[in-house]
Amino acid sequence: MTMTVEVTAEPTRNEHSVIFQLNKDLIPPGTGLPFSDAEQAESNPLAKALFQIPGVRSIWILGNEVQVTKADDMRWGLLKSKIIETIKRLES
Repeated sequence: MTMTVEVTAEPTRNEHSVIFQLNKDLIPPGTGLPFSDAEQAESNPLAKALFQIPGVRSIWILGNEVQVTKADDMRWGLLKSKIIETIKRLES
């Protein structure tokens, strides 16, 4: 039986970054995977897919969280939904 992946978005002190929390671990707790560009993300399917969303500038995967930093000129409205949709599609 597969678990339904739930994702919630939490703001950070940085208005350009949001933490997306999942109800499952993506990597072992206490470890982190930073990606500052699409080239670095080639070996990680989730990070690679997130970098295909226009406006995504960097990604940090920590346990059950994905912190995404957007371009300064982008708004979170539609970007959040696309990120959540991508996470659910790849992690379900």
